[in-house]
Amino acid sequence: MKKILSIALCIAMLLCVTACGEENSPDISEYILETEYKPDFRILQLTDIHLANKDNRQLHYDFLDLTISEADADMIVLCGDNFTFADRAVAKELFAFIDSYGIPWSVTFGNHDEQCYFSVDWLTEYLNEFGSNCLFKDIPNDGVFGYANYAVNLMEDGKAKEQIIIFDSNRYYYGYYQGYDWIKDDQIEWYEKLVKHTKAENGETVPSVCFFHIPIPEFQTAWDEAQAGSSDAILEYGEMNEPCSCPKHNSGLFDKMLELGSTKAVCCGHDHVNNSRILYKGIYLIYGVNSDDRIYYNENMMGGHVVVVHDDNSLSFEHIYHSYEEVQ
Repeated sequence: MKKILSIALCIAMLLCVTACGEENSPDISEYILETEYKPDFRILQLTDIHLANKDNRQLHYDFLDLTISEADADMIVLCGDNFTFADRAVAKELFAFIDSYGIPWSVTFGNHDEQCYFSVDWLTEYLNEFGSNCLFKDIPNDGVFGYANYAVNLMEDGKAKEQIIIFDSNRYYYGYYQGYDWIKDDQIEWYEKLVKHTKAENGETVPSVCFFHIPIPEFQTAWDEAQAGSSDAILEYGEMNEPCSCPKHNSGLFDKMLELGSTKAVCCGHDHVNNSRILYKGIYLIYGVNSDDRIYYNENMMGGHVVVVHDDNSLSFEHIYHSYEEVQ
């Protein structure tokens, strides 16, 4: 009798574990949001806003408005380090400000977004429930590292014309080195599933643009090779005024992008005074423009960066620059 009860208990535990595993292993389609594609679709990247309690926030909103109004965007991506030493009221205030423009907007996180008077858990929960024009998705306990890995499909005639892929590039690493963290192996596996799923759904590989905060090591490699005159690295715009603050560990995301053939551009922030655009092995590696004067900045390089998705899926890029003198 005891043996039978023991076997029954083991089976029950196994079923419970299996059920829990199913609940925490969502289908890849659950990570995909949608918005309508418009001709020459304009995506405004705002990065490193670093909004804080102590700031004259109205001044920063007035400055951001210069960029947002000029961009005439169809979508806005807040590309990390949105806050530093901010409380929940400030976070809600910024998101309400962005939402007031009445266009779709998405968020990814940077290394400073955890240095606030709220947790990243709270931030993701708030954005998950925001509604209105917010396109954000975090699935808790899904086995994929990070807080916000998701995609926004630009839809045309019932199919995905372009895919906007958002990664959480994570924050800090304290292991065999101390520095910035990297996009993990399970995130790269998630990316591969996403690209292959979208291809299967649409009958062909769908071009994509990736947004995340901390640049991958290839940003520095591409710059170095461009300076050396390599045909693999073509500097199209801008400059690097400081070494790339990328992770020391290369997890292979760029190689996976080359293998899958979907991603045509990677847009990051993090390094406030870098704004280069390099076509590296057929993929654009692009620094966004520091979107205000918090922490450190170059007064000639503040504003925003626009990615334009054209009807033939080609990409073009614009930089918007403004000065605080315009709003003071």
